Amino acid sequence: MFEIGTIRAQLNELAFHDGKRAVVIGLVADLFPDKSSTEVETEIKHLEERLRKHDLLLARSREEADELYAVQTLKYRETDLTWMASGIQWVAKITTVALEMVVPGAIGMWLDQKLETHFLGVLGIILGVPLGIWHLVKMTKR
Repeated sequence: MFEIGTIRAQLNELAFHDGKRAVVIGLVADLFPDKSSTEVETEIKHLEERLRKHDLLLARSREEADELYAVQTLKYRETDLTWMASGIQWVAKITTVALEMVVPGAIGMWLDQKLETHFLGVLGIILGVPLGIWHLVKMTKR
């Protein structure tokens, strides 16, 4: 008959159109020669079951009812991105706290260079670190 792996390989070469892609398996008369109509129906049901196990569907051609297709459809899966939103919020909070600790010291060092002093950088760190820790504690209590 045919191999599911071969059908999968042929489907993978095709693009999805309207959420589906299909490959011709063959004509019923060619696939099941010398079989009665009851045997053909039984074989088609077995074929449908084999394809279904591999997330494929069996379809008939609209133009020629004797032609069979293996059809693959896209699956819709709901995605829950609340974990990502929560993670982004925490990254923003941590970045804010880090900047609150570092920026006052950096500004103080820049002012030290411009004003030719030596205490503003240290003063910025002395003010920035407790500010950042206070803000961190305040955020974690919420």
